[in-house]
Order: sequence, then structure tokens, then C-alpha cells
Amino acid sequence: MRFVTCSALLLISLAAAPAAAARLPLLGLQLDICETFGHDACLEHADKCTPCLAWGKVNTCFETSIAKKLPPKLFECDFAPPSPPPTPPPTTDCGSLSEEGTCEEAHGCVWCISAAVPSACYTEAEAKRLPAAVFKCDFPSLAEQ
Repeated sequence: MRFVTCSALLLISLAAAPAAAARLPLLGLQLDICETFGHDACLEHADKCTPCLAWGKVNTCFETSIAKKLPPKLFECDFAPPSPPPTPPPTTDCGSLSEEGTCEEAHGCVWCISAAVPSACYTEAEAKRLPAAVFKCDFPSLAEQ
């Protein structure tokens, strides 16, 4: 009768559940779920996993925090470049725009018409809080849908 080691059984069971969390506590051990991924699956989980070439021959996949600690003489890891931070929208003082055309062209601004007060340009957040019974606002995000 063949005996299968506990770690082999554990890896087989983890391979059957790749959607599990990145680290699973089991018997007090922290297991790296990325190690169960093949090269393509490792690339699909680039947010938490890094593909590495072990000893110049074997493709492996490690959690990025672990891959950063591996000795570079033995492991060549392909760290994805960090994604650039999102560029903030231009800051426009919507209240300073006095014409409908310039208001509509400005990012994040909405032109609102009212019979009670003069028409004016507001930020989208401000325009959403205005009473609909008094103000008619043209939201560009609604027009695009």
C-alpha cells in the first residue's frame, strides 16, 4: 500500500480550491496558495502572486511578499511593475463658472436651472443635494447612459 504524505494531500486539496484565500491557517501552518498555481494562473493573480524561475529550470509561483524574500541567486522572480496611482480629476471651482457652456465642459461640474434663483454651475455632489422641485440639473453621467 502506498502512503501519501500529508503535505502532498494538502497540496492536492488546495489545488482543487484555487479561489481560497491567499493564506490558509491549517494545523498552525501558514500555506501559500500561490504555490498551487501554474504559470498562467499565477499571472492571473498578479495582485498577490509572483511567477519565479527556480534554479533556472522550474517555474514556480509564490505570494509576492514571500517572493521578495527569496535569494536572487536561486530564484528569478518576475515582479509586476506597480500600477501608477490614479490621476486625480482636475480641480475646477464650478461655482466660478458663470456660463452654461464652460460649466458643461468642466469635469465634475453640472449646470442647474431654477426659477427661484439665477442659474448656476455646481459640483456634481452639490447638484445632487439640491431639491429637484426647485432645480433642474443636467447631469452628464445620466446623459451618457
